[in-house]
Parts: sequence; C-alpha cells; structure tokens
Amino acid sequence: MEPGPPTLLEKVRVEVTGDGQDFPALYEAVARRPLRQGQRLQHAQYENLKAELARIAYHNGFLDAVFTTHTLQVDAANRRADVQLVLETGPRYYFGEVQIEQGKLDDEFLRRYLTIQPGEPFDPRKLLEVQFALSDLGYFGSVEVQALRDAMQDGRRIPVRLVLTPRPARRYDIGAGYGTDTGARVTLGVEFRRLTDTGHKLRTDLRFSEIKNSLGAEYRIPFGTKAAESLGFAAAYTDEKFGDGNSRRYDLGTNLIRLLGDWQRRLYLNFQFEESLFESSGLTTSTLLIPGVSLSRGESDNPIHTRRGWYLFLDAHGAYDDALSDNSFLQLRTQVRAVLPLGERGRLLGRVELGASLVDEFSQLPASQRFFAGGDQSVRGYSYQSLGPLDAAGTVIGGEFLSTYSVEAEYPVWKNWGAAVFFDLGNADDDPTPHLFAGTGAGVRYRAPIGTLQIDLAHPLEGDERGLRLHLGIRVGL
Repeated sequence: MEPGPPTLLEKVRVEVTGDGQDFPALYEAVARRPLRQGQRLQHAQYENLKAELARIAYHNGFLDAVFTTHTLQVDAANRRADVQLVLETGPRYYFGEVQIEQGKLDDEFLRRYLTIQPGEPFDPRKLLEVQFALSDLGYFGSVEVQALRDAMQDGRRIPVRLVLTPRPARRYDIGAGYGTDTGARVTLGVEFRRLTDTGHKLRTDLRFSEIKNSLGAEYRIPFGTKAAESLGFAAAYTDEKFGDGNSRRYDLGTNLIRLLGDWQRRLYLNFQFEESLFESSGLTTSTLLIPGVSLSRGESDNPIHTRRGWYLFLDAHGAYDDALSDNSFLQLRTQVRAVLPLGERGRLLGRVELGASLVDEFSQLPASQRFFAGGDQSVRGYSYQSLGPLDAAGTVIGGEFLSTYSVEAEYPVWKNWGAAVFFDLGNADDDPTPHLFAGTGAGVRYRAPIGTLQIDLAHPLEGDERGLRLHLGIRVGL
C-alpha cells in the first residue's frame, strides 16, 4: 500500500508570554523549533517542543509556567494542520535563606558544600544536588531538603530547610571471609566520624590473612567544596607475601585528594622502610621517599551491579637516591575496566592492566614496588602472584613490567544465579613485551546486595601449573 500525500503545517503560532518572554533559553527554543509553515506534520515534534519549553521554564525558576493555549488541529481532507502553542511563564522565583537543622557540626563548615545560594534562580534540580552533596559526606543517616514555598520572602524568594539526621559518631567493622588470593581473612576496624565540629575523621584497621597482615590508621581532614576532597595523614605496618618472597613494610604518608572536573586527582608523599626476603638475594632493606600522583575517572549505571560503565586509573610515582632514598626508580601504572550489556540481561566485562618501571638497581627494589601476575584479579588458572621472572633457584622475584588482559561474558540463568565464561592473558617480566600466559574457564555468579559472588574454575593453558584451579571472590561494580 502506497502512503498518501503528507499533511503540511499551514499556521504555526509558538509564543512565550509573562516574565520569561525574553528569557534567552526560551527564546532560542522557540527560534530553532522544527514546527514551521510548509513543513511536514510530525506529532512527535509537537510533543517534544511542549516538553522542552516546560522543562526550560521549570528549571530556571518559572515554577508557575502553564500552556494557556496548546492545540494541534488537523484537517485530514485538505492535508493541512494548524499549531498554536502559548506558554505563560508567570513570575520567576529565586532561592531564599538556607536553614540547616542538625546540631553536630559547624554550620559554616557544612555551607561549604551547598550548591545553592540565596538570590539564585530557583532550580529544583539543585535541591537534589544539595541532598547528594551532604549525603556523600558520610556524616548523616538522612538528608531531607524542604522548599518552603508557603514561607516565601519578598514575594519570590523561596526559603530552603535542610534537616540532617547524624549517623553514630563511631562505626565498627568486623568481617571474616575467604578468597583464593588471600586465603582466610579477618578484618577489624573502627571509624571516628566526627572528631571535630569541622568533620575531621580517623580510621583504623587491623587485617589478618594468609597472604597479608596489616595495621593502619588514617586521619582525614575535609578540604575544598566537594565531598571527595580531603587531606589525609596515614601510618601503616604491613607483612605480606610476594610471589615466593616476603616483605615487612613501615609507611608514613600524606595525600591530598581534589576533583578536577570529572577526574579525581590524588597527590601523595610516602616515606617507606621495607625489608624484603627472597631466596636468591637474601634479606634486603630499602628506604624510600616516594612522591606520586594518580588520576581516576569512571561512569556506571549502577555502583554495585554495573551493566554499562567504565573506569580508568593512572598512577606515576618514584624515588631519587639523593632525596632520603637508597634507590632511584620511576614507576607508571594504568588500569582500564569496562562493562557493556550483552543481550537483554547479560553483560560483557573487560580489563587491561599495564605497568612499567625504570630503576637503577632492580635487585634493591623492595617487593612492594615489583610487578607480579596471577590470581583472581589477574590471570585466572594460575595461583596468586605466581607469574614473574625467576631467579636461579626458581623463585618468583617479580619484574619491571606488567601486562594483563581479561574478557568475560556473564549471563543470568535463574533468579539471582548466573553463569560466566572468561579468557585471561598476562605476565610480569623484565621485558616490556613479555610472553603472556593464558588461562580460561567458566564460573557461577550469585547476585547479592553487596555485590556479585564469583566462583570460577580456570585452566592454565601453558606453564608449569596443571589442572583446574578454583577462584573465589566478590565483584562490586566494575
């Protein structure tokens, strides 16, 4: 069946009246409208223009905006249509006084994080921004934002009330679990959320596992105007296995976290004393003053069960032997993770991690600054940190370069249960283009409130390891 001749627009009237008739955004929307005399009638364009004009008005303080005329008349016999669209904006409203009800923290400290100021045009979206900004600080169990239109000041200024319910002053964490990278593990921690009325925090953690034991504390001071921005001071003791070696490390450090647009930047300075023990080199000690910078950015549709998103991490740090260090090195590291939808309910996950070191004396580089591969988050099918250069005794001692890659397809099967198949590649070496070891396998997924429980069986495709290896872990987000 051949379609008939199109219906054309004959009379088109689109106007804005009231206080917003000369408002630039509304004027531009009218000027660039697709509805014009002689054009083909498309109902979607009419509805889209109505929605756009209403949205612009509402988000710029014209809260009483209403269409006094909105008609679309079609004369089917003569293939013609007339459009009349008149938006009466009414008066423009502004933010009034912002009241804060809480009683635990200094009001001026909290006002640093407000994204609204008295006298600005009223925008309902900014009320949500304020709610998120204060919730992200971590001090409050609930943040209620009230626009008090019934208490308007000067006729058009709408006061805003913030009712903040504090969280407990301290948070205690006790956890136990098992992962094939860490073995059995126990975590004890306490966070002091409000040490001062300007929001200083203290976090202490004690962690035990078959691979790594650590005791650490960090004092964090809010800095800037965003919840993620802060100045921190930290101290830690760590006893850890690296490949076939062991390390005992003492750290003192400071860091400054700022937001640069969509990027998070972390500047840090660590003073580190470490004792590393490998069979070939025996016990070596190192003292390093390590300045560094890292950048990270990510987007996701869900912070816990991501189906579409990505994350990028970049880091550069090093030391110089004439600056409170007994070795010179520069290390670069990057990690990229991505998730894409697969079919109607599945997802495709990818991961790339690369690292490179430039070092004067590699044998004097402590274990914590060497690269190893293998394990749950590296190359499945191989045991944790089992891939890397070997010494004459066959001991894995770590390398100067790292390359790992992973692709995984995951799909729900029944209720919260799903299945996955994966292929991993990677290695650590002293060659920037190392031989890559491959592992492949399949696994079971369980979608829990805290993340996705992963149970994988992986098979190494080369090297000395044989048979299937079990990998257990939890994925949160990307």
